[in-house]
Amino acid sequence: MLLKQATVLTMTGAKPAPAVADVLVEGARIVRVAPELPEAGDRHVVDLRGKYLLPGLIDAHCHITLNGGLVEEELAYDPRARILRAARNAFATLLAGITTIRDTCGLDDSDIVLRDAVAAGHLPGPRIIACGRMITMTGGHGWFFGQEVDGPDAVRRAVRERIKARADWVKFMASGGFAEDGEQPASSQLDPDELAAGVAEAKKAGRKTCAHAHGAASIKNALHAGIDSIEHASFMDDEAIELLLRRGAFIVPTFSIYYKMKETGAAHHLAPYVIGLVNRSWDLKIARFTEAYRAGVPVAAGSDNGSPVAPHPDIATELEIFVRLGLSPYDALRAATVTAARLLSLDGEIGTIEAGKRADLVVLAADPLHDISAVRRVDAVVQDGRLHQTDAGRRSLSLPAAR
Repeated sequence: MLLKQATVLTMTGAKPAPAVADVLVEGARIVRVAPELPEAGDRHVVDLRGKYLLPGLIDAHCHITLNGGLVEEELAYDPRARILRAARNAFATLLAGITTIRDTCGLDDSDIVLRDAVAAGHLPGPRIIACGRMITMTGGHGWFFGQEVDGPDAVRRAVRERIKARADWVKFMASGGFAEDGEQPASSQLDPDELAAGVAEAKKAGRKTCAHAHGAASIKNALHAGIDSIEHASFMDDEAIELLLRRGAFIVPTFSIYYKMKETGAAHHLAPYVIGLVNRSWDLKIARFTEAYRAGVPVAAGSDNGSPVAPHPDIATELEIFVRLGLSPYDALRAATVTAARLLSLDGEIGTIEAGKRADLVVLAADPLHDISAVRRVDAVVQDGRLHQTDAGRRSLSLPAAR
């Protein structure tokens, strides 16, 4: 397949360098990127003049088996139908230009089942890095979706069960959150010795780890344990920021879920207590993120889609918030491509447009460097060399059918 004359954002440099170019795809890989490539008779040629081509986007924190309903609604949903709903979510996510996700808590490990089905080509969807069920203390944040354990030995066993279930990553709940009446997001939950035991066990099996952590103490507990990424990272202090830098850990701030709770929670019957927590926390979360980003902490984009009031698919809101907080559109895009790929240890495979990388690409109708909201206007998506058109793309492009 030859993609002709798009404005290509390769994302290979620290600064934007868009240029009109052709991209040759053979099988699942990008073979060449050049100003102009010859058309051969056996190639599908796709005219992308006036369009913008960038690497497939990465959502580093979402829940594909959840649907954005309230907790009680999700728990009542028929488990037999859940995987079908997840498959629908996966295809919608792919058509939104998101070609890779990290699922940070799948109900009943069904994210692992979906991962395998997508990888085998049985159904369309993003590449899935699956955590399966998260590990939390008894009554801890997300206990209704996770695996409740207490003490280092129990955490160690839970990690071994995650490995047995073939999870790619292991997720720990290191603090409270924004889910239930009376919850305290800044409170620490899994203790330092529990986190240390769990992370060590995961690393023995070659698994990376992430921790849900809002409060500074819980963030530092997770980092001292050797965690690879901090999810949410709302209330970092200076010591936590310094520790993030020293350990080379990432943050995935997931602004969009809290923005949606704040703005639409009441309309979706979210508990007033939770909405109040979010409103009281929002300015501090912004301030601490800004300090961490300016200090050089690596930031990956994650939506937390699937959580209450956040249906699939949407990575655009996260990128729009990044820009409102002072990131350039290019740096916001890097958080959803280059940096997210590095977090997932996939930077040799995805995240940029260059020869040898997987052909994960998204075709946009408008320039995201001019207006980051252009990521909402997806005309087509290529994943592993397979082309998918959106409804908008069918109206504006003459593309070959997916093969």
